[in-house]
Amino acid sequence: MKRIIHYILSSCLLLTTGCSNWLDVKPSNRVEQEEMFSTEDGFKNSLTGVYINLKSGSLYGQTLTMELNEYLAQHWKTNASETPGYISAYDYENSSVQSMIDQVYTDFYNTIVNINNLLDFVDNGVLSEDMYNLIKGEALGLRAFCHLDLLRLYGPIPGKQTDKKILSYAGEVSRQNMPVNTWAEYVAFLEQDLNEAEALLEKVEKKGIENDYFTYRQNRMNYWAVMAVKARFYLWIQNKEKAAEYAAKVIAGAGVQFKLSQPENFTNKDYIASSEHLFSIHVYNLEDITEAFFYRAGGVEQTKSLIAKLFEGDVTDIRGDEKLWKQLKGSDFGNRYVLMKYKQSEALVTTREQIPLVRLYEMYLIAIECSDEASVYQPLIKQLLTARNMSLDMDNAGVDQKNQFVAMEYHKEFYGEGQAFYQSKRRNDETIMWSNTPGSASVYVLPIPKGEIKYEE
Repeated sequence: MKRIIHYILSSCLLLTTGCSNWLDVKPSNRVEQEEMFSTEDGFKNSLTGVYINLKSGSLYGQTLTMELNEYLAQHWKTNASETPGYISAYDYENSSVQSMIDQVYTDFYNTIVNINNLLDFVDNGVLSEDMYNLIKGEALGLRAFCHLDLLRLYGPIPGKQTDKKILSYAGEVSRQNMPVNTWAEYVAFLEQDLNEAEALLEKVEKKGIENDYFTYRQNRMNYWAVMAVKARFYLWIQNKEKAAEYAAKVIAGAGVQFKLSQPENFTNKDYIASSEHLFSIHVYNLEDITEAFFYRAGGVEQTKSLIAKLFEGDVTDIRGDEKLWKQLKGSDFGNRYVLMKYKQSEALVTTREQIPLVRLYEMYLIAIECSDEASVYQPLIKQLLTARNMSLDMDNAGVDQKNQFVAMEYHKEFYGEGQAFYQSKRRNDETIMWSNTPGSASVYVLPIPKGEIKYEE
């Protein structure tokens, strides 16, 4: 039997509905596409379209950062008879849950189609050497980034994969059905894209480009972001040696541009640790989104006692009870205990509209987890303790204690960012924090849309 995956080609192969105001030209056939990609601006506009897709509400603008993944991680209180409650109960057969999961899957592949369309033209000789390396490097890095999160959501639990076909690694523009790949094939394609992106971006990132397009690198798939995604990727496929290697490279090499946020930064209400953003998205209406999702009556909340328990009574931790969390009261807010992470100070003009997707803090956690040598992980732990003003006694932490520290840090640090559920899946945790549902493949592997897979002779 041959498994075939179907994914939707967007009508213009470049833009999704609702994101077209930034560009008047909407190529709908090969001739129009060739015309668009006959100029450098055409490539820039196409790549901008990809970033617009990524920050849509159905992807990283809300669903995969503060919503779906956080419900899966049990981070929000829910009503059992509403959609969030069905998500938290891992009821993927519920029609509203199924619709959300299907939308994520479809939007990922549509975004990948747009990336592939750009890559289909990138070798046409229009771009200068520097712009070629930059644009192609970013596009390949973004394609890998999207495929990795598809794998983290819809792929098997790492270590439990078989030789069966799992997902399509969409590596080219095609109106034909894309073949479904095995785990081994899929991760090989993903690694290949990351390797090529790293090589291309290294050429331009380290020397810089005298070009207005080469700005705000933290909001683009830059060289250090690709290195960090490689660390995340290698950890996911259980290659801890390579994960540690790339995490260490990022920690050692990115220090000029990216640094661990310190307690004083939180005191100044930089709650999203903007100095750590290796890759983030700029969402112009983030304040409106978060006001509705977090801070107005009916928004998400958590039980105060659970948050206190999460921080184990560490009253100095800058992220803990009554620091990054607040009891909101009044008719406009409800009586709710709420995460204040996205309530950035108005004085932080350049970071108030950012949602982090990859942060330096994660690289420290990967480096700590992937080494069992105290001489390696102890200094890294101390840096994190200092950065978050933790009072935990970790001076003589053994391997089990430091691994538990790492596991809990994914909850404490990335609350509201959509990362904790992936870690439970990666470790194949039998117990998911605050959930009565045991961890299993039926919990950790999100279902592929029913109309996407068919069997053919």
